Amino acid sequence: MTRDDLLNKIGDHEDNFIERKLEGVTNAELRQTVSAFANTVTEGRHAVLFIGLHDKTGEILGVGNTDQLQKRVRDVCQNDCYPAIDCRSEVLSIDDKKVVAVVIPPSNSKPHFTGPAYVRVGSESPKASPQQYEDLILSRCDKAREVVKYKNQLCTVLGIGYKLGSNKPLGGAYRESRECRIEACTGHVVTLYDISSGLRFSEPLAHVTVSYDHNKIRPMLLVTFPKG
Repeated sequence: MTRDDLLNKIGDHEDNFIERKLEGVTNAELRQTVSAFANTVTEGRHAVLFIGLHDKTGEILGVGNTDQLQKRVRDVCQNDCYPAIDCRSEVLSIDDKKVVAVVIPPSNSKPHFTGPAYVRVGSESPKASPQQYEDLILSRCDKAREVVKYKNQLCTVLGIGYKLGSNKPLGGAYRESRECRIEACTGHVVTLYDISSGLRFSEPLAHVTVSYDHNKIRPMLLVTFPKG
């Protein structure tokens, strides 16, 4: 979004992607607006928060210290929102007054919250790392929750009618068993490290069934290739 685009939008009414605030906007208001934008703005669009405009009439009232305001906005986006929100700001000069336009692009890290998630590590409660945060989100999915529970542990991976890592079905009575370490899991893919070969491979989560290897007393993943 160019400076000219922003100038053209400055007179637009507030909607899903346009918000107007006065210079005295509080940090709480900033957190609420930027997180709502980041959670809502769609691919190919950008949301804009104009600071220095009357929120009802759109009258240009201006901003005194634009540098300080932009720093405050960056601090809110980076430190008060979790995960951090990408933003950029532009200072627009209109009728000898300064308006700060805060542009929020589509986010690949949503949902965003106006504060971090915390986890327990020993006797401390540190902020969750990005990976821990992803694991917390995944815990809402039953299958992903089970897989993540065994992350970094050894497991038996059984290919049923399917050669593991090949993405091609073999059918019939083919069976293949490997000892693997579960390295990662997203809502779509499980990544495994084959202990014997030292190679990594991934399988779609939809092809995986979580079971248990009672002989070796460890989790088991059954991988099948869907028919059709």
